[in-house]
Amino acid sequence: MEAEDKPVLQFNLVNKIYGTTDKSAAGHKVLSDLSMTLYPGMVVGLLGQNGAGKSTLMRCALGIVDIDSGNINTLGESPESLSIEAKQRIGYVPQQPFGYEGFTIDKALELHRSFYSNWDIALEQDWLKRFDLDVTQAVQKLSVGQRQSLALIMAMAYRPSLLLLDEPVASLDPIARRQFMGDLFDLALDSGSAVLFSSHITSDLERVASHVALIKKGELVLFKEIDALREEVKLLSISDDTQLPSNYKILSQTGQTVLVDTQGNPEVIVGVQNEKSLNLEQLFMELHR
Repeated sequence: MEAEDKPVLQFNLVNKIYGTTDKSAAGHKVLSDLSMTLYPGMVVGLLGQNGAGKSTLMRCALGIVDIDSGNINTLGESPESLSIEAKQRIGYVPQQPFGYEGFTIDKALELHRSFYSNWDIALEQDWLKRFDLDVTQAVQKLSVGQRQSLALIMAMAYRPSLLLLDEPVASLDPIARRQFMGDLFDLALDSGSAVLFSSHITSDLERVASHVALIKKGELVLFKEIDALREEVKLLSISDDTQLPSNYKILSQTGQTVLVDTQGNPEVIVGVQNEKSLNLEQLFMELHR
């Protein structure tokens, strides 16, 4: 990342606890000392089990949910007091969109469009065709997948500087999903946007993400460029007396099988019987064995 690039979204030692109003009391820790920075052009795939903290992380970035400690910088501002100008540069699609009942698609888009001076009408029309949406159809009669498609158009057609997508393609058919994911990557490159999207579909993340952030029980286990992840994360079969280098980060261990992050400094290790690189799905399964 260029030195002159300013962070679009920055988390610094963020903690979030649910289940208590007393910060000194025990509760369910959803985010734990999480630090991560997104720069323009980054498409970050957020991967984790249900309840790992993915949705909470996005909601904290928007100021919807308050954090208990640490700090967040969203487009140079605190999420709790985002300016109107900042809000107009953020696109967000939650897992379960959204309003506009009583509107047809074209009327809903007309109203939504009026809030954004830089709306790209050509982009809107292109995606309406790709998602095969009939603009005369009533919003309340749309299927879950169609509502999700419309929500994506509403979040992306003004080319936001920061795009937060919570399971954005879960209800789309495979063809629409693949087309959208390709558009998402192009949008980030063309507009200099930063994108943070969660998905359980590891093939989607591998196809379009520039980086992967893997969360386990509220902790950021890995945050890497996807090419570096393939090269630096290894599954090792070791003997009892094997000594791993001090610069290796052990991600998980089951008996003599160890998942390690070499952190860019691979070494020849005595006692390693087998070494294997993993795809993203294999990595996810190993971390949650």
